[in-house]
Amino acid sequence: MLGAVCLVVLLGYAYGCGQPAVPPQLGTRVVGGEDAVAHSWPWQVRGHRDREGGQGRGHSCSDPVPPSLQISLQYRSFGSWYHTCGGTLIAPQWVLTAAHCISSSLTYRVALGKQDLSVDDEPGSVTVGVEKTIVHEKWNS
Repeated sequence: MLGAVCLVVLLGYAYGCGQPAVPPQLGTRVVGGEDAVAHSWPWQVRGHRDREGGQGRGHSCSDPVPPSLQISLQYRSFGSWYHTCGGTLIAPQWVLTAAHCISSSLTYRVALGKQDLSVDDEPGSVTVGVEKTIVHEKWNS
């Protein structure tokens, strides 16, 4: 009985997963694309560099996932921070990302709740230094 109750609760939480919080403006473009409507894809975060080599814009969303769950893993290079990978906040102080995103020679921080990675003090976002990284012992780069 308890198992069935837990399953119902979990299904309730998962119901909105994969459903855009804000209806996206879909077009026919795949390559090149368009900026995402703010808060329309809450489970996605992406960053890219613009053609001049600077940091581009990130696309992430808030509802139904709180903005603080949106992750941009960033590394420091020559005094600036650069997006390298997305991630998932799996506990209050733990972020899960892909092992290939981590290098022992770099300093990292995590930006949470950002829509535009080029804006340093974006309202509703927070940036936290990474204290420790753990790479799976079977990861082979």
